[in-house]
Amino acid sequence: MFDKVVTPSDVGKLNRLVIPKQHAEKYFPLDATANEKGLLLSFEDRTGKLWRFRYSYWNSSQSYVMTKGWSRFVKEKRLDAGDTVSFCRGAAEATRDRLFIDWKRRADL
Repeated sequence: MFDKVVTPSDVGKLNRLVIPKQHAEKYFPLDATANEKGLLLSFEDRTGKLWRFRYSYWNSSQSYVMTKGWSRFVKEKRLDAGDTVSFCRGAAEATRDRLFIDWKRRADL
């Protein structure tokens, strides 16, 4: 679906990942009438581990964010600013409804 190069604030003390608006609205549309706490999205990583993140829209900064669960992912994968997180959906019929998350280290210059 899309890749996101994480910023210092994505892996810092704010404990949240900002999802670019165009990707958020295309791949994770939120129902405006739904409750404002957002929803839980589940992703599977390359090891088969399931990760759940709270996904919501923050009116204050007008941004789409993944909050609860994100800091644990950052810690466990030892993500740093400049690393890339990839989000995708299963391609095969059996996995079409499943979401996957992957990561790769920043290429050192």
